[in-house]
Amino acid sequence: MKIKFLKFAVIAGAILSSLPSMAQKLEYRDFKATNEMTARLKDTEVIDENSGKRAALIKIYTPFQNDVLGFDAGLFQIIGRKQAGPGEVWLYVPERTQKVTISHPKYRPTVMWFDGMEAESGKTYSVILNVEGRDVALIASTPEAEISVDGEVQGKSPVNMHMPLGSHLVRAELGSLLFEDIVTLTPDGPMQFDLQMEDENLKFGDVDIEVADGAELWFQDNREGVGSLHKHLKAGSYVITAKLPDHEDQTTTFTVEAGKTKKVTATPPIAHLGYLELVTEPTHGVTVMEGDSVIEMMPTMQLPVARYEYDFSKKGYYPQTRKFRIERGETLRDTIRLEKIQYVKKTTGYAAVSFAASGKPSIGFTLGGYYENVNLELSYNLGLGRSKDVQWYDREDNVLIGQYNYRMDEMAVRAGYQLRFAERFGLTPQAGFMIQRLSAKDKNYPGNGFTQPCVTIGARFSYHPVQHIGIFVTPEYGIPVSAKGDIVDVFKQGGMTRGGIKGSIGISVSL
Repeated sequence: MKIKFLKFAVIAGAILSSLPSMAQKLEYRDFKATNEMTARLKDTEVIDENSGKRAALIKIYTPFQNDVLGFDAGLFQIIGRKQAGPGEVWLYVPERTQKVTISHPKYRPTVMWFDGMEAESGKTYSVILNVEGRDVALIASTPEAEISVDGEVQGKSPVNMHMPLGSHLVRAELGSLLFEDIVTLTPDGPMQFDLQMEDENLKFGDVDIEVADGAELWFQDNREGVGSLHKHLKAGSYVITAKLPDHEDQTTTFTVEAGKTKKVTATPPIAHLGYLELVTEPTHGVTVMEGDSVIEMMPTMQLPVARYEYDFSKKGYYPQTRKFRIERGETLRDTIRLEKIQYVKKTTGYAAVSFAASGKPSIGFTLGGYYENVNLELSYNLGLGRSKDVQWYDREDNVLIGQYNYRMDEMAVRAGYQLRFAERFGLTPQAGFMIQRLSAKDKNYPGNGFTQPCVTIGARFSYHPVQHIGIFVTPEYGIPVSAKGDIVDVFKQGGMTRGGIKGSIGISVSL
């Protein structure tokens, strides 16, 4: 960085300001007439209005800009001037001009003569203008090394050239051999400069840089690594910067020693901070997790600027996940309300299987649901046993036709209203309509398909040990209606009960 800065400073200003303001004088050299046709070409010629002839053109090669130079041709009037390009000013003067005085606000002026001649119409001249200087020799310690002055290549060593007084950046290079330094030229100083070159490889060392938190490592305004970085640098002091989004940059100065490897731990960026204030309902017993880690909740937490995701849980409550974005210097306030788990739900659907006993055992299947505690369900009970034998006689001859037994199935629809009197217990009084149906082994047997309708009243007692699973007991009483003679007789002979008391126990699965 030091060499680059000096190089810039030398090229941009050393020639113009390195010595006391008026101590130096402008100097011109190599003034000569050329065979160029620029002053005669239609696009570049200028006509002297006084004589009607073409003006003479002087091409001035100089580091100075046209707008800071002053020109005075004495009795003759300057016809035209312009900046023709970088380092080139064009000056048009009338024929017969013998001299031009050139001035600059920082330097003593110089008088440029046409060397006993007069300017000729349509003639092109050239001259080099700079501050006063000297002819010097630049000799590198390694033959054939390339030599540059103020960033411009001058040739291979040795180089003989005219250099303005003042400071200049001189560089000689061949392979890994290098000389680079500031050379100051004074009126009474040496006219030869020996450039002692050195092997640059012997001036370098290695450095391994590490930084925590996976921060970016920036070196000389360039992003060159994340978390770690290896550099091969010239011996000296350097600065590394660690950066992360939402963090304050941190710099670390380190020194590289020639021929050595050094390990450097850079200072990590400092996180910008914000604040988080959380209130939970319920206020006690809530566990807060970030990933697999438990977070200790405090009334106000100071946190680095970032996005956060917390899981809130408590036994008997539904868990909840919340995301937060903490901003620099700001306080985020929020209330986390956990919803109590409803084991006995006001609105849900369920399916159940049960075992019932009402004279003969049966297995029941139920589908139902609650809406705002209003209950409606449909059930089917499949009988597991058969009745006693029932004797059938011919009505006219009173002759025994045969003896048959039956399976009794039940289909029912019920409605009710749920009462939730504890967290895991529910009571649903129910009323419904049930049909008891008889099935013989052969559909052609008498009595097959006999039905007995009943009106039912009962209650469903439920206990929910966990969510979605319930254990229930349902006592129920059926009142038979619309009984006919044969149906009553078949039920009586078969030992089956029309309606009556029935108890069921089962398991339900809810949504």
